[in-house]
Amino acid sequence: MNLENLANIGEFIGAAGVVASLVYLSIQIKRNESTTRAATTQELLSKSIDTLLSHESDSPMIKASLGQPLSETEQKRLELYEFALFSHFNNAHHQNLAGKLDDEIWAMYDARTRRNVKQIANFDDWWQVYNVNFTKSFCDYIELIRAEQIQNNSESKENAESESDNQKKD
Repeated sequence: MNLENLANIGEFIGAAGVVASLVYLSIQIKRNESTTRAATTQELLSKSIDTLLSHESDSPMIKASLGQPLSETEQKRLELYEFALFSHFNNAHHQNLAGKLDDEIWAMYDARTRRNVKQIANFDDWWQVYNVNFTKSFCDYIELIRAEQIQNNSESKENAESESDNQKKD
């Protein structure tokens, strides 16, 4: 073997080492991504549970959901709870945009966010006061939900009126 052949063998071994290093790095990145997703999901779910367990049976949230009147202090506590809840949803939205949430977990948060936008009494008034505290992308997401709900309500109303007109004709 001459020196040129040894140099070629050395180059080949060096290139194989680089390829092996890149494959190893790729595997490690995928493992890290999976671990990051799992940790993000666990953190979000823990925050959800903490938020739910932090309310007493006579909390303003429960009273409001039952249609009971709230004192001024209870109203303020309810607004702060709603702020904490939507801050949590904002975080989930951000994690989803960053690709750190599985689609199934995001679908759960999306459904919860939509349900709360629909069910919170006077949400539009609350949102006008508090929306400045959230990211622009989350505000855009909430505005999209609100627009969809307005469209759905309009279609439901039109369908109900059409059914009523049909019943009157019969």
